[in-house]
Amino acid sequence: MDLIQDWKTLQRMGNHEFAQQRWQSASHFYLHSILLLRHHLPMLLQQPAQGAALGIICLSIAVQNLADTYYRQGRIKRCSTLLNRALRDFQQLQSLLCSSHPATVALLRESCRLRQLLYTHQAASTESVTPQRAQNWVSAASRSLH
Repeated sequence: MDLIQDWKTLQRMGNHEFAQQRWQSASHFYLHSILLLRHHLPMLLQQPAQGAALGIICLSIAVQNLADTYYRQGRIKRCSTLLNRALRDFQQLQSLLCSSHPATVALLRESCRLRQLLYTHQAASTESVTPQRAQNWVSAASRSLH
């Protein structure tokens, strides 16, 4: 099995656990998929355009899925910390790559997605937002990720 297939397997397993509301188990699979991609990120960035961008997109999806799982567990601070760290990592990587690197567009696009999810979770966590509205935001974000 190659790296992306291993990542897909971990994501499918996490998605299954997420659908069953087994948050701890889902977190486990999503975290392992993140660690897998982070370990191989230098190799992914050396691949042709499609491979480099795909690695960034997969990493972003895994981070978003884990953040959503933390949010569902009520671990709001951990959710925000994860998203902020991923954003910093993506920005740092962006600054290290030359502007013509094939992963730069994917980094920008995925940074926007991470920011959007961070904002959604933070807005849903404020007292001025009703629980039903917060649940609608989270459900909409979940459908697009899982």
